[in-house]
Amino acid sequence: MRERVTGTKSGKRTSRICASSPYPIRQVPVDKILPEDGLGRKRDREGHKELQRSIEQFGVLTPITVRAAPGGSGKYLLIKGQGRTLACRLLGLKKIPAIIVDDEYADTEKVQQFLVENVARLKMRPIDRALLIAHARQQGEETADVATRFGVSAATVRRLEIQLDGVSAREVAALRSGDVNLAKHAVIARWFAPRERAEAIAIFTAYSVKTNDMTTLFEALGWDRLTRLGPQYASGRIRLLRWVCADLAVGPRGAVKERLSALASRLPVSLETQALVRVAG
Repeated sequence: MRERVTGTKSGKRTSRICASSPYPIRQVPVDKILPEDGLGRKRDREGHKELQRSIEQFGVLTPITVRAAPGGSGKYLLIKGQGRTLACRLLGLKKIPAIIVDDEYADTEKVQQFLVENVARLKMRPIDRALLIAHARQQGEETADVATRFGVSAATVRRLEIQLDGVSAREVAALRSGDVNLAKHAVIARWFAPRERAEAIAIFTAYSVKTNDMTTLFEALGWDRLTRLGPQYASGRIRLLRWVCADLAVGPRGAVKERLSALASRLPVSLETQALVRVAG
């Protein structure tokens, strides 16, 4: 793929030209994107909140697909990427990376074939793009060059490099299966050493803890201080986390801070197995 990029994600024009297709990727103003007829659909509210959080943290990792609106208005008709476009609009982002399809082919089978075959390559899953970004940095490619090549910010490249450092096969499998998304994984990577992340993912998947609640939970438990106790208490920390998540899962609904406050009086004073069992009982 041959690329030409000018400016940065912060607002200046960015373009990518694929040698295998005539369709460029550019930063398109969100307020100039209109839906194609028949594209409107209902969205899962919680799933869309997760998408918003992911975009807020990592940017748009997968371009949307648009074509120029008729009449020379300077607007674009959205072909694919309704959720990403809506998320950017709600987050107040001014521009979004978009594959701009030539109007001459927009309604033809040729474009449909392109969208299926070539866009599928460009529109790889966020985790696969994230892994490629992290791998590029691990191979010594400069942060700015990686950001330019993938159409993301330098800050996103740095975050993904740190987050995916030492990522295990089990973590990648969980990300690809949808058991955990990049936003949740970022929280786990912030609080856990690589060797403990797979177990943490299993716990948060089993008890369906929301992304924002995860950070609140770790802060309430003083997880940094627990981690500094050393690796000899790693299994105890994991048991404590599982015990808290299990208790929150069956407790009354409400703000997680209030639920953790109610739980505080029953928290174990030791990370030993006996203490956890005694308090849980």
